[in-house]
Amino acid sequence: MKILLYSEQPEQAETVKKMVAAFNNKIEVLVAANPEQAMNYAQVDGPFALFILDFDTRTDVNALGLNLIDMTGARPLIFLGREAMIKDMVSDDLNFSHDKNDILLKPTSRSDFAVDLKDLINKGLDWAKQEEFEESIQEVNPEDFLPMKIRSLFLYDKFPYDLYLAITLKSYIKIISADKPYTHATLSKYAKKNVKYLYIKKDDQIKYLEDESKKCLKALKLSKTNDKGIYLLLLRTITILHQYILALGVTETVLLLTNTVSETILDQFKTQISLKNILKSYPTFYQGIASKSLLTAFISQAIAHKIGWESNTTKTKLVVCSLLQDITLPDETMAKANSLKSEYIRGHDPRDIEEYKQHPIKAAEFAKQFSNFPDIDYIIEAHHELPNRKGFPNRPSSSRLTQISAVFNVSQHIAAEIDGEKLTDIFLQKITKPMLKTYTGGHFRDVVNYAISEVRLK
Repeated sequence: MKILLYSEQPEQAETVKKMVAAFNNKIEVLVAANPEQAMNYAQVDGPFALFILDFDTRTDVNALGLNLIDMTGARPLIFLGREAMIKDMVSDDLNFSHDKNDILLKPTSRSDFAVDLKDLINKGLDWAKQEEFEESIQEVNPEDFLPMKIRSLFLYDKFPYDLYLAITLKSYIKIISADKPYTHATLSKYAKKNVKYLYIKKDDQIKYLEDESKKCLKALKLSKTNDKGIYLLLLRTITILHQYILALGVTETVLLLTNTVSETILDQFKTQISLKNILKSYPTFYQGIASKSLLTAFISQAIAHKIGWESNTTKTKLVVCSLLQDITLPDETMAKANSLKSEYIRGHDPRDIEEYKQHPIKAAEFAKQFSNFPDIDYIIEAHHELPNRKGFPNRPSSSRLTQISAVFNVSQHIAAEIDGEKLTDIFLQKITKPMLKTYTGGHFRDVVNYAISEVRLK
């Protein structure tokens, strides 16, 4: 296990480190001498069982403590220093951030300091063993587990089944216990280390998908268009839909989820009338495949409304295409890419880049299974095509890109640009107006003009 010690007193930090080694040489103590180093350790070198914060400093250690908790989630803190200083500097928010927080009084030279240090560390380690290291590394059969995108877990604060981190191909460790609360910071910690997936036992995932599908369907049927949580509910349902398709294929449940989501989106847009009301209320914190799907659906509805399309079948096609377009992407960040030269593609593993190039074709294969919409596979396969034949994967002439393709391609382009971003009218104009130079042929110019008029906040 690891402990992070923040101290600007090198000699005292070394004393504490030696004392810890003396009573438990399996504990690794990392010493940070400034806030930047402390935050970097917390981000890259965790997880840490607890933090020791030395308040004998000019730095605002209280603020550092709050930042550490925000990044890693609540864990025991040991406040090291003189009693008067700790009383003056430790805020209530920090003091009560964990029920195992405690004070370790200086000087480090006092005869019972090492005993007190040992007792407080052992209390923190007991908590960590129960909460975050409940099971040691296990040798497993990987075929008994299925991957679950870490991004999808940001929509919850606790999960009904145990989740595991892959240490090696056959070694997993449980990092989230069933039905125990966790923080977004806990997930961010792993995401920043480029962890894309956590693993769930196969039987548990099937139960989870079935249970969550029922919950989402019930919630959508009971929801009203003015509900504040409608967008988060849609994001959660789309995430479940994507997981269901990838794990079990296009089942009756998938078709029911798709139809219910589509109806909800159409009803939501109908009551809002304009896209600007939706963009003002949209939760921008959840960036990724599900979010881009939902944004594409709403933007395409706005353009279709501007054109004057009234057919529910046509409008539903746009929604279903939105839901399926990026389903096979190997990485959530790739949903932000609009070309093979995008910064969101560069630096990825060559195999992932190749999957990105082929994802419209693979997504179109799923679309073929939605037999009530026989032509959506072409719209999806062509969703990154451009009228100047510089898109991918097939580069057809502009004459082969129909008006509905133009609507969808422009919508997904804008959705990728705005997903996860702070929205202002200046920003929205900045990302839409340059499209007039790229989307120039066939039906595209009119569609882009419609989009520019609709994608705004005022």
